[in-house]
Amino acid sequence: VSSRDQNRWIVFHTYAVVSSVLSLRGKEGLLLDLEGLHRYWESGDGSYLVVTLQGTVKGESNDRDHLLPCVKVTKSGIDVKASLARLMAHKTSIDAIDGPAISDEKGRSYSTKDMTDSFQEILEDLFDTERHLFPPDITSKEILHEKYQAFCLFRRTSDTRAAEMEVSSSDVDIVNRWESVEKAQGRRAAMPMRLHYLQFDLCLKPFLRYTGIM
Repeated sequence: VSSRDQNRWIVFHTYAVVSSVLSLRGKEGLLLDLEGLHRYWESGDGSYLVVTLQGTVKGESNDRDHLLPCVKVTKSGIDVKASLARLMAHKTSIDAIDGPAISDEKGRSYSTKDMTDSFQEILEDLFDTERHLFPPDITSKEILHEKYQAFCLFRRTSDTRAAEMEVSSSDVDIVNRWESVEKAQGRRAAMPMRLHYLQFDLCLKPFLRYTGIM
C-alpha cells in the first residue's frame, strides 16, 4: 500500500466515524482540526473525548474551534478514540501536527467528493463479495452510487439512530447547537431562547447520551 493510499484510508475511516457519531453533514466532517485534537486530547475527566471542528467564528468556549464532547466507544462498538488516535499518530509520522485532519499527505483538505469516492470504492468491493448486506433495491453499482454518498448519509444515519433510540429533541438540538452558531457568522444565532442561555461547556450529558447511541 502506498503512503498516499494509507493516508487516504486512515483519513476516510476517521471522517466516517466522526461524521456518523457526531451527526455531521458532509462538509462539516471535513472541519476536523488536527491541532485542536492534540490540544484537547487529555482534557476532561478521562471518561470522554473532545472532538474539535475548525470554525470561522469563535466557538462556544471562546475558542476558534468548536469543542464537541464525545464518548470513547459507542453502544454498537464504534471505537472513536482508537480511530482518532490512529489518525493523529499517522499524521505525526508524516510531520503533520496542525491544519485540517481530513487532508492528503501534503496537508491539503479532501473534498466531500473525495470522501464519497473512497466510500463508494469500499461499497463496490462489498457489493461484489457480500451482496446480501445490501437492500433488495440495490441491484447495480450505478444504483449504489446514487443511493450512497458521503454528503448526507452519515448525518441521516445518525438522525435515524437517534429517533430509533428515542433521543429527545432537546438533546439533538444541543448537540447541533454549534452548527447554528457557526452559520450565524458572529450574529445572534436563530435558536430557541433556552439554548442561548445554555452554559455549553458544562453540558456533557446530552452529548454523551447522543454520541453513545451509534
